[in-house]
Amino acid sequence: MRRLLALACFALLVAVACGQQSQATQSHDLVLGAIYPLSGPQAEGGKEELAGVKAALQLAQSTGALKAQVRLQVVDATTPQAASAAVDELVRDYHVPAILGTYGSTLSAAASARAEALKTIYWETGAVADPITAQRQYVFRTVATGSSLGRMAVTFTHDVLVPQMKPTTPRVVIVRVNDIYGRSVGGGEEALAHSLGMNVVDVIEYNPNVYDADIIAARVASDRADVLWDVSYLDDGVAIWQALLRNGVKLKAAIGTSSAFCMLAFSQRLGAGSVGVYAADKPDADISPAALSSVGKALLAQARSTYAAANGAASMTIPAVAGFVGGWTFFTNVLNQLSASVTAESIRTAALNVDVPVGDSINGGGVKFGAAGALDEGQNTRSAAVVGQWQGVGDMKIVYPPAYATGIPIGMTVLP
Repeated sequence: MRRLLALACFALLVAVACGQQSQATQSHDLVLGAIYPLSGPQAEGGKEELAGVKAALQLAQSTGALKAQVRLQVVDATTPQAASAAVDELVRDYHVPAILGTYGSTLSAAASARAEALKTIYWETGAVADPITAQRQYVFRTVATGSSLGRMAVTFTHDVLVPQMKPTTPRVVIVRVNDIYGRSVGGGEEALAHSLGMNVVDVIEYNPNVYDADIIAARVASDRADVLWDVSYLDDGVAIWQALLRNGVKLKAAIGTSSAFCMLAFSQRLGAGSVGVYAADKPDADISPAALSSVGKALLAQARSTYAAANGAASMTIPAVAGFVGGWTFFTNVLNQLSASVTAESIRTAALNVDVPVGDSINGGGVKFGAAGALDEGQNTRSAAVVGQWQGVGDMKIVYPPAYATGIPIGMTVLP
């Protein structure tokens, strides 16, 4: 009996020691926050973007490109209120010096504002609304702004599509959600179109939670639109496009942006009705090798392999690539600059010194943030943007800019 008691006590001591060792090991990890929508309507993109971040972390650690041991503390947030509360939780309970996120612009606007107030780095890997980085010292974004995506849609229309059109000054209608995302993208479209002398005849704003797709389609028809620029989320974007098809609205071209028209689910849900539609967005992994340097090509091959092994996916989607680029930049170009303690201030200083040449990122871009005090402080001035076109159900080809292109436009009439 005494022997059994002694063995039990020894086992308990070993268990306690192992637990203390485990806690000690974890205490040496650098804990970073991560806020993404992993449930709700934006879950698909949020999960893919987080998977891209995780692939970057795994690759950086497995290759020795990142010396520190990093652990991500992930929080699911589906509303702006939840995103803001997640920042408080991560700073209060885990003392994180930096938080990565967020995929969605409305989520990022709330979370980044709260991080700025707490003087914690917010590292945006996917959301595009312009105000996210405006007048903020602790917010950095590696992807393009909404207005730049809008300008990409306008530039492609003006330089590629309009020369093939009759009339040569087409009637353009903008449809956009009435939030920070829609107004960033749509505002960029409207401003550049006016400067180029393009004829924007109507701007239709709608609430993505309360709208009538048939009324929107009827208004586009009454405007006698030749070209439609659409800034929607997935569900409402699909519904509006279905209404345009159902009502036989005739267009010469339609270009959506970012959170709807570029997504595989958009084409899958619309089937043949998606073929011919354009989308201006960040690049996925299927860009022309001509857009990549030798460094970018090698890194893309590693990224694809790592992502596929972890997620069982044959290719990296737009959110996955955005997450990888943001994560890789943070883990290898920022954290590796830090020799002393990792704080928000040391991260900020290191981030402002990042200088990744165009072509070295796996999306064909580079990374250089606007300088301290500049209007574009914290915004990646070398971010990449492209225009793709659905040329078959589930088959998108990049058609612009030329260096990124994997195909050419397949025809002007996208609606019968």
